[in-house]
Amino acid sequence: MKKDTAVILLGRGGYSSAPREQMNRLVEALRENDADRLATSAFIDGGSPALPDALGLCAARGMRRALVVPVHLPTDRNLANWLARVVQRWLHHNADEDFTVHMTPPLGDAPELAGAVLALVARCADAPIRPLSANHASPNSPEWSRIPPHSYHALLCRGPRCNTAGSGEIAQALKQCLKANNMGDDAVLVAQTGCLYPCNLGPIMVVYPEGVWYSGLTEKGVERIVEDHFAGGRAVARYARYPSQQAQQRPAEVEQI
Repeated sequence: MKKDTAVILLGRGGYSSAPREQMNRLVEALRENDADRLATSAFIDGGSPALPDALGLCAARGMRRALVVPVHLPTDRNLANWLARVVQRWLHHNADEDFTVHMTPPLGDAPELAGAVLALVARCADAPIRPLSANHASPNSPEWSRIPPHSYHALLCRGPRCNTAGSGEIAQALKQCLKANNMGDDAVLVAQTGCLYPCNLGPIMVVYPEGVWYSGLTEKGVERIVEDHFAGGRAVARYARYPSQQAQQRPAEVEQI
């Protein structure tokens, strides 16, 4: 493989640190085997950076080719087709003609996978791994049975399309803005979710009790929502959308008409 080729490990994220830590270990293993090659990670959903951001990093580092390696299981064929369109759109808007992107077959189709699983089974079959016991205490903590008091419930989409559109950055901006305004869970209870469905309007956040769907969010938009809506009680009309049978548009698209 040429030295101007970057490797992007593409996985599914989550809401704990475990997915990031596992991906970091995989990336480090690649770097140890080839210290001269750029290796990085990206997340389809629930994590950052998204694939377009990882591609941008590779291009900025002078790479001429990016090899995307899906390392998640199982593989959704429709998702794979959509990822190809994400790459095509990024190439159209960001890359010059000399930058190319290739995607390997999914991990589940690799014949080496069965061998890796068999090796893991052989290594652990007689290892001193602590067995699970039915005598352990119940995993159901009373804390997980409590609905905390809150004034607003904000559902931030971290599904594949919103994640690609920048919801990772939106999540960080929301966290920082709430902290700067001294708003804890009792004021705004934030939940990061999977796909909320109207993907063309993303990044999306739904705020209850009003049932406002905030569309096309930006970091500046999040600041206004915290200051005007959460602190002032007034929905931010520029980003606000409401359930309707009619197709709607993101703020930037409306301004272009």
